[in-house]
Amino acid sequence: MSAYVLGGGVAGIAAAFALRARGHEVTLLEARGWLGGRAFSRPDARLAGDLDNGPHVLLGCYSEFRTLLRRIGTEDGFARPEALRVRFRDPGGRAGELRLPALHPVLGFPLGALRCRPLTLGGRLRLVCGGLAALLPVRATQPLAAWLRRHHQDGDPSRYFWTPLCRAVMNADPAEVSAKLFLATLRRALGSGARGMAIWTAARPWQELLGAPAERALRAAGVSVRGHARVVSATCAEGRVQTLHLGDGETLALGRDQTVVSALPWHGFARLFPGACGPAAARLEGAPIVTAHFTLPATAAPRDEGPIVALVDGAPFHFLCRRPGDAAERFALLSGGDPGLGAAPAPEIEAAARAQLRRHYPEADAAAGVVRVVREARATAKFTPEVAEARVAPGPVPGLANLLVCGDWTATGLPSTLEGAALSARMACG
Repeated sequence: MSAYVLGGGVAGIAAAFALRARGHEVTLLEARGWLGGRAFSRPDARLAGDLDNGPHVLLGCYSEFRTLLRRIGTEDGFARPEALRVRFRDPGGRAGELRLPALHPVLGFPLGALRCRPLTLGGRLRLVCGGLAALLPVRATQPLAAWLRRHHQDGDPSRYFWTPLCRAVMNADPAEVSAKLFLATLRRALGSGARGMAIWTAARPWQELLGAPAERALRAAGVSVRGHARVVSATCAEGRVQTLHLGDGETLALGRDQTVVSALPWHGFARLFPGACGPAAARLEGAPIVTAHFTLPATAAPRDEGPIVALVDGAPFHFLCRRPGDAAERFALLSGGDPGLGAAPAPEIEAAARAQLRRHYPEADAAAGVVRVVREARATAKFTPEVAEARVAPGPVPGLANLLVCGDWTATGLPSTLEGAALSARMACG
């Protein structure tokens, strides 16, 4: 038995390992010259270092993705705190923090919420009630913003906790996403211990943590990895995928014992196999991640408050991020899911980033230094309640006997995350 895996992101890497473990001869076809999908980095001469295409984070409860990291030998490349800690910055510069004690989150969350400042006592009590409400069932058709209103989480609990967490997990505003899907992720974290709620951040560039080590490990496992191998079309007949056509003119004919596993993003899958998963792939929209990477003089930089700071009421940027171990003068502002920013010119994005840095860090010299803008136009899928319920399951595609599908956009029960991508591969191929 042999298989072609289409796409070298997290789902494709995990699928190739899973198929190889089952004894398949595996060829992974990746359109670009590197692996990692939407989690990659590249050298940048202006800032004299490697820039990530987005400061991707993960939760300690991301067990499937952590298994993949162990498989390629890079799990130790992340800062791994003992429990959840989130720093805040208000417009004007007031700082705050939500820190959970190193207890099981069912106990630790109420204790941490009750000490969360700058929330008022009433806001902290409402936040505790919201954490308890998150453990209850939720209607599939309900947007997260409606759930927040129903459970009296609007105002400060939303501004300081729910909205930043939604941006981090769902890459969109609470009004746009499925409450059921968001709360499923939160319940998974709450049920996995204090470390499961902790936010992990990459201490090295993503190409060192995922792309390059994954390629080495795949080749060592006997997987054939082909870069610059873009599949531009496929021929399907008699209930099977018959041929794959590459951009360089090569045609791959599939025998009766050969399988195709699509680990492409939803728009790539819909292009190659139109209608194969019904309307689900066609209805999905992408949400961008836009990052403004700063290098400022040491005397002009905002002080180091940890790897992630939520910018309360921030627009268009929502977080300040630092790679653990980097100098204080190197940091990034990240915008998650802002539809207007993804298509804006780079000078306009830079101006917006400097203006927001000035609002949230008045002590910093926002006019100094160098800014480099990096954007991923379709970084994640946007799961409205309706689209979330219409997702297709990872695994066999109806009507095409030798085609499997996986990817962070498929129905894993999780949002479009690194964990969802890795889990989808196990569900499809494990």
